Amino acid sequence: MDLNSINKARTVYYGLFASLFAFNMSEDHFKNIVHSVDRLSNAPIDDQTGVALTLLKESLESGGYSGLKNENDMVFFSPTTSFTPMTASYYSEERDDGKKRVEMMNYVLQSKFRRNSDEYKENEDHIEFICLFMQKLIYDELQGEKHSQCLGKNIFKDILNDMLNPLCQRLAEHENSHIYGQVAIILKSFADIERLFFDINAPAIVDASRLAKPNIKLGKEKKAAREMVKRNHDEFSSI
Repeated sequence: MDLNSINKARTVYYGLFASLFAFNMSEDHFKNIVHSVDRLSNAPIDDQTGVALTLLKESLESGGYSGLKNENDMVFFSPTTSFTPMTASYYSEERDDGKKRVEMMNYVLQSKFRRNSDEYKENEDHIEFICLFMQKLIYDELQGEKHSQCLGKNIFKDILNDMLNPLCQRLAEHENSHIYGQVAIILKSFADIERLFFDINAPAIVDASRLAKPNIKLGKEKKAAREMVKRNHDEFSSI
């Protein structure tokens, strides 16, 4: 496989997820999502991801920016719906601003990049920031920076690996998740690919419902686990 082609595809995925999980979603985020989905639809990771990308594309076309923004608000920010954590610390300690934030801050300090606090107000372990940082590291790796490659692997192993599966579970089960139900399928497939890429095992299965906030109603009944399918590495690397 062509490593550069794989890394270019990874930058598209990380950029897509950064926009989908943006704390303050804008029309610029929406434009990036539409563009990324269009590119990734041409070479999906597997058949289920291909279907999810097609359905996501249709939802974006029919609902537009306002449809995505409204669902984003209901899934992540509404006090009347099930709680969906967006930080690695919450999936680790059931609170924001925890040890995972400190770990991410240390990883940022080991790189040549710095968080722009004027433009980005959320913590370093917020999923949007992590995805943007991973994208930057991959771009740096494409320029020959081996240190960035090592940092990316460590961040996935220590920060992302444990939070992605329960995040996907929360998205799949959320009572207002329609667009984000398809996002959960795409993210789960990508997480599996990243584990193969870095040769990292998936974490032990944890019931994400334990992360529910007090006085916040739980999501719908747990869905059956998605059947694992053969990953299309050749198409993945052709983007």
